[in-house]
Amino acid sequence: MKKYLKPALVLFAVCAATALILAAVNALTAKKIAENQSAAETEAVYAVFGDGVECAELSDIPDGVKRIVVVSRGGEVLGWCVSVSPSGFGGNIDMVVGISPDKKIVGISITALSETPGLGSRVAEAQYLAGYEGLGGDIKLGADIDAISGATISSRSVLTGVNRALDAVSGRDARQDAAAAQRGGQ
Repeated sequence: MKKYLKPALVLFAVCAATALILAAVNALTAKKIAENQSAAETEAVYAVFGDGVECAELSDIPDGVKRIVVVSRGGEVLGWCVSVSPSGFGGNIDMVVGISPDKKIVGISITALSETPGLGSRVAEAQYLAGYEGLGGDIKLGADIDAISGATISSRSVLTGVNRALDAVSGRDARQDAAAAQRGGQ
């Protein structure tokens, strides 16, 4: 029994030390990671709606949605940018979906994905994402948008994210959201 106790205690000590080091590194880097993710989402808003836009973040967001931002330029409300992160083949696909006040897709920007290079990663290509522009309602794969050959799971994941974003703003009014965000009520 004694011959097993010493190696077990050494293994426990190594594991405990490793866990403490990882926890410390996480604590030190969590703020910077969050800042980088926020910056990537802000860049995605500019990619969808263009430069010179003002953003007002809403606080009442549904489950499955990371962030909703009302976007305007010069007092004119352009719509929403909804951040979602559906699960793909190789992990989550972080994306920002731009939606006009009439609930149509303005654009999509993929901020992070870990899909298979050359297959699933093709869902981030501008040509594929442009196929969603102008679509609204409950978008269906095969009817409204085609899947990428060999990347059906990744294509479905992007579609899930887009539909989740559309659902998140379905009962909203962009102008009311912008006014409420300015008052600080959202």
